[in-house]
Amino acid sequence: MSKFQKFNPKEIELREVHQLLLGSVAPRPIGFTGSKSKDGHINLAPFSYHNAFSSNPPIVGISPAFSGQTGKAKHTLTNILDTKEFTLSVVTHNMVEQMNICAAEYPSNVNEFEKSGLTKYPSEMISVPGVMESPFIMECQFIQHIQLSKEPAGGNLLLGQVVQFHAKEEVYNDGRIDPTKVDQVARMGYNWYSRANQGLFELPAPSFIPIGVDNLPQIVKDNPLFSGKLLARLAYVERIPEQTNKFNSTYSNQSEGELLKSCAQLLENNQVENAWQILYLAKVI
Repeated sequence: MSKFQKFNPKEIELREVHQLLLGSVAPRPIGFTGSKSKDGHINLAPFSYHNAFSSNPPIVGISPAFSGQTGKAKHTLTNILDTKEFTLSVVTHNMVEQMNICAAEYPSNVNEFEKSGLTKYPSEMISVPGVMESPFIMECQFIQHIQLSKEPAGGNLLLGQVVQFHAKEEVYNDGRIDPTKVDQVARMGYNWYSRANQGLFELPAPSFIPIGVDNLPQIVKDNPLFSGKLLARLAYVERIPEQTNKFNSTYSNQSEGELLKSCAQLLENNQVENAWQILYLAKVI
């Protein structure tokens, strides 16, 4: 097993701390944040430090950090604290080049919609527009500011309550967003991004209480053939299945080691019920 390298954030450069966070907390969804200054200037900026925090009421948040070089507040932070509203628009793969233009630090009176060629989508409940090219937009009213640090690159958590959702018809089916059609992108470390619908897989949340890895036979848990993933598949049953003897003739001549190998192969193919029957044949349960 490989060894961990250790990094004390108080003993390394700020840039390295930043990259350790970007690379480890990933992929991060990008919230394309629209805000307005008290003078009426519209700002558009992408934030990968962004997430959802509550469903009732619906609360989302972004974390605009102070500049790592100057320590000054970014326009988005100032705008939202002044005018108490903002929009969040989902960034898709077709929008990333235009999004990247908006990531530049323009003066506060520069309209990033015009710089990027993106189109304003008028909100209904607030005065800040969303992004027309996005398939999903949230109108948000600011509710709380949590300042995490006063230092350069220090974060500020801005929380907003969603007062209106906008979803394009082609991505909203049967009461839910279709991830295959949204084509979202997410931020990784350094200059890397991830395209969500190119690596989709489905994993339903438990509808029962699984028995857990701790209830598996010790000989299975100790066997290197069974990775954590395979152990989890074996343990994801509500109760240990009853013996059926369905594989007695097929595997009757195999040794215990061969049977455990067959069990692992069945788990690789997600044949959990059959894998349990092999464990009965191996007489480990």
